[in-house]
Amino acid sequence: MKEEELTEFATQFLRTNFHIDLTIPIVRNNLLRSSYGRYVMTNKHLPVRIEIAGKTLDYGTEDVIKGIIKHECIHYALHMQGKVMRDGAPIFEQTLRQHNAPSTNTMKIGLFYLFRCETCARTYETNRKQLSKTPKKYRTKCCNGKITIIETRKYDGKQFSKV
Repeated sequence: MKEEELTEFATQFLRTNFHIDLTIPIVRNNLLRSSYGRYVMTNKHLPVRIEIAGKTLDYGTEDVIKGIIKHECIHYALHMQGKVMRDGAPIFEQTLRQHNAPSTNTMKIGLFYLFRCETCARTYETNRKQLSKTPKKYRTKCCNGKITIIETRKYDGKQFSKV
């Protein structure tokens, strides 16, 4: 989805459900690593923009992307209404459920690497690209063993496929 499509979807969602207009842009941010989107405000709590991670747009399904847009729009809407809009706050989580939007940390999107400890054979998963490129530089937490990369997985927010 392109930024224009995201903005159009968000505008319609906010008008239909909260009766407010979207006055900030929705932009792609390829630097977001640990979140799939974020609502950005100034230090004085004025809205600036909604950012969607590049990996979300590259790997996520359309439904997942729309869910993340809904999540960020709910932050925006509750903020504009003067309500508590923090992740985990009861009113925020209730509003997410009401609009079928995903809660924080409930899905995986992007490339992940499955690796095994050579000492105890435990398996782990990470999204750290550097670990997959130079596994000899890393050790496991379990028993400080060497690691072996087993496979690369691509998650789209709903399921994974081997790469």
